[in-house]
Amino acid sequence: MNVKSVQQVNDYFKAMQQFKDVRATKGQSPLESIRNTLMLGKKLRTDEMGYLQRHDSNLYDQAKSLSTERQAYEDALQHSRSKADANYYNTFKLMQIAGQLKRGGSEEQLMRANSIQDAHREFMRSSKYASLR
Repeated sequence: MNVKSVQQVNDYFKAMQQFKDVRATKGQSPLESIRNTLMLGKKLRTDEMGYLQRHDSNLYDQAKSLSTERQAYEDALQHSRSKADANYYNTFKLMQIAGQLKRGGSEEQLMRANSIQDAHREFMRSSKYASLR
């Protein structure tokens, strides 16, 4: 299999996903669109963070908290010594969130869980994960 063709296919799927995301958010207010992005566990762009800062300070604080937690999780994954370590840390983190969900299932906890899962999926597609034993 040609590596160049795999990269082109990967780029195609990324473009298609972005197109789907745009279609899904069409007709929504920017605030609803940003909230949906957070619910999917995706990272927000700088302009979206700026919009939140100006229009919804509570959601901005949540988004900032999610971003910080996701970055800490991604850093921890980068220091994993094996695939089992990375998977264990993922399970541990999701169990923490699940415990908090049981006490009071809030939208923010769902955003946290989806963010962690999205970060883990991205890490599993990385060359770092492939190089682990």
